Amino acid sequence: MKKTRPAQSSQATRAARAAALSLLVIAAPVAPGWPVAPSPVAAQQGLSGLDEEIEAMVAEWEIPGMAIAVVRDDRIAYARGFGVREIGGSDPVDEHTIFAAGSSSKAFTAAAMAMLVDEGKASWDDLVVDHLPDFRLSDPYITRDLRVRDLMSHNSGLLRGDRLWYASGRSREEVLHQVRYQPITFPLRSTFQYNNTTWIAAGEVIEALSGVTWDDFLARRIFEPLGMTRSTTLLGPLADLDNVAQPHILDRDGELRAVPYRNIDNAGPAGSINSSVVQMAQWVRLHLGTAGEYDGTSLVSEDALLETHTPQMVMRKSGAWESIFPESDFLNYGLGWFLTDYRDVKMVSHGGNIDGMTALVAMVPERDYGFVLLVNLNGANYFSSALVHRLIDRIEGGEQHPWNETMLAGWREALEEARAAAQEIEDGRVADAPPTLAPAAYAGTYANEMYGEIVVAEQDGELRARFGAGFEGPLEHWHYDTFRALWDGAAGAREFFRFEIGTDAKVAVLHAEIEGSVEFVRQP
Repeated sequence: MKKTRPAQSSQATRAARAAALSLLVIAAPVAPGWPVAPSPVAAQQGLSGLDEEIEAMVAEWEIPGMAIAVVRDDRIAYARGFGVREIGGSDPVDEHTIFAAGSSSKAFTAAAMAMLVDEGKASWDDLVVDHLPDFRLSDPYITRDLRVRDLMSHNSGLLRGDRLWYASGRSREEVLHQVRYQPITFPLRSTFQYNNTTWIAAGEVIEALSGVTWDDFLARRIFEPLGMTRSTTLLGPLADLDNVAQPHILDRDGELRAVPYRNIDNAGPAGSINSSVVQMAQWVRLHLGTAGEYDGTSLVSEDALLETHTPQMVMRKSGAWESIFPESDFLNYGLGWFLTDYRDVKMVSHGGNIDGMTALVAMVPERDYGFVLLVNLNGANYFSSALVHRLIDRIEGGEQHPWNETMLAGWREALEEARAAAQEIEDGRVADAPPTLAPAAYAGTYANEMYGEIVVAEQDGELRARFGAGFEGPLEHWHYDTFRALWDGAAGAREFFRFEIGTDAKVAVLHAEIEGSVEFVRQP
């Protein structure tokens, strides 16, 4: 048995916790028609006493609410909810509660593409421009040679550039138009660099090949056959559903609070699915046993689906990835799945994070079991990783590592690093360093070819900024010609704007610290 290494924490997480919450353990019945292992089987599978262990973890990590499902031998061996849908309320989370799945949605997009490959409508190595003739990147060579599988492998070399879509108000088509201005930071297929816009492009390829939107394709070809009738890809239908968890994040004062769902319909193929652990468990069942088969019916060929479990891009194990996969000796990316090892078995998994929600789907196909974890708290990756590793230890038996203690220590270390970094910024502030110009002189429209416009307005000596459809708030003077944007409704989102004054004593450029330092040129 190889020695377990402690988790390393080199990247600060945004997650922190508020005061302890009262927690409820829910054991509501699972929907008829979906096989559930009886409790003696659960005990044999290493799940005895799991209620109490998870309840203690949820309390220690101060999680508002979460749900979990364990799939074993083509059955749901365990499905429970813990905590509440919204802090301050009494509505409990159960295994049918709807959460945002975030980037766990990517594997659905890859499976949809696998179905089209099965039908002969595409191959993994088709040129993207053959299906999306107007698709352009800033590098002509990469535009010409980018393949369908590259869209789903995070190997395009594109700068991540999430603000192209996140709270931008752009449609999917408009986002893809802007990709032609997105910088290329690495050669094609040379480096793993996470990117969401290429997944939006993959969804558009699916629409071009099938004649229906990505949303409709998933609804008809995946959700309906799996009985995932309460799962959605769009924000609107959530309003018609009951038993929906509320997202939670920390506000600027470090207090936990509920926030509205973020509309990310434009990034659907990259991460917009909303579902429950019991419904997502049916998705896990599709991947286990005879992959691609569900209740005796083949939805996609085993070869095509297993291609999504096959390494496409080698990843460097460092930073956040080492924190999430601390025990893995290898780390690769398939098509919508991270591929790692733990205890000499292959783990196929993908997490998800979007405002106020964390998700993790993980499977050990060679042992025919898997898990779905959904949490209504932002950035709970250390928690979900700790729980999944602990579950594998329980099922596999033998040496047991204290994953909760290890990952909790790593999370606290990351939190301290974040606090120290924030304090360093505060310490660098120069007191009594007034701006060069009067407030009205900074007002204007500033444009960047890739990101669009930032509009700065002055009223009664105060400045406000608007960026895209989802960012608006006051500009707090920091020092000299630097201001800090305090975005309304975006807890903890504080971004620095530095105004550059030209030789004519007028503001010429706005340097916005949004994804690195980005130049926005003042418009006439």
